[in-house]
Amino acid sequence: MGNRKNLGKLNPIRELTEADWIRELEHIDNQLTHVLDVFNFLEELFRLSNESEIALAAFNKTPLFWNVFRACLQESMFMGLGRLCDNSSDTVNVTRVLNGAMNHPEFFSTDALGRRLAKRGLTDSLTSHLLASAWIPGSGTDFRFLKTEVSSHLRRIETIYSPIRNSYYGHRPAGIDARAMFEQTNRVELGETLDTLRQLMGGLRFFYDNGMRPRVGMRGTKALDLTPRRFLRDVVRDVAGREL
Repeated sequence: MGNRKNLGKLNPIRELTEADWIRELEHIDNQLTHVLDVFNFLEELFRLSNESEIALAAFNKTPLFWNVFRACLQESMFMGLGRLCDNSSDTVNVTRVLNGAMNHPEFFSTDALGRRLAKRGLTDSLTSHLLASAWIPGSGTDFRFLKTEVSSHLRRIETIYSPIRNSYYGHRPAGIDARAMFEQTNRVELGETLDTLRQLMGGLRFFYDNGMRPRVGMRGTKALDLTPRRFLRDVVRDVAGREL
């Protein structure tokens, strides 16, 4: 699932059309969803290994399979994390999508929002309500609060997780200190970072569609993680042959 897939040649940010920007937003949101799914599979696998004797017994019946499964999940997660912040000139990353919004406040003007709402067949009263309550940015600087909220999280990926992706999973040159690299990781902090980026991507899409000012830093959105964790738990339960 490469970061260049189906996007073709990327236009400079200042030359993006609405269609370009929304396509890039959807692309990086799909990348993020993949990383979140893998992260939650790993978290549930870790939890079951430590909290369920029944699950642990099932893992120990076929340890090679579960070790390979876990290793594949880890590699997929680190590669996906790297894509979110890949700074190559021909790739879409979180920063490019946010910069696209900042460089094109006209995508979110009253007229632009009105045209999008008109295509959805909404009632006149709902359309009027959305337009009346819409947050209309006056310039790109109005988006800076989003950049401030996510900057530390992007820096975390770039300084801790991207080097692991590049040096350990990507090229693995002789002499790297893999243990030291992995010791810098923190599952709780990574979960917070992924949750913040999810809020950013979802907030930008909802803002584009409905005019509601995006919010980042809210609590409680991690409830969305329950579905992939339940999927993994159901598989392990079926393998074990009884409730965990």
